[in-house]
Amino acid sequence: MTKNELIAAIADETGKTKADVSAILASLGATVAKTLKTGGDVTLGGIGKLSAAKREAREARNPSTGATIKVPAKTVVKFKVTKDLADAVA
Repeated sequence: MTKNELIAAIADETGKTKADVSAILASLGATVAKTLKTGGDVTLGGIGKLSAAKREAREARNPSTGATIKVPAKTVVKFKVTKDLADAVA
């Protein structure tokens, strides 16, 4: 499903305009990013939980050349799906 398809589906389901739904999704993205950047978690009921985790610096190997490279430390976003959603998809 594309972003436009998601917006249309939510608009049909809720009776809101596509412009309203688009603005809400944009706000959701900005709010989630801001919350994760400050170290918080975001729980989306019935969907899952987003959290930020630190990944340590490490050495990796380039598979085509075999050369060892250094991968710097970084913060990544992790997502854990709810049991209800996992069961619904299974």
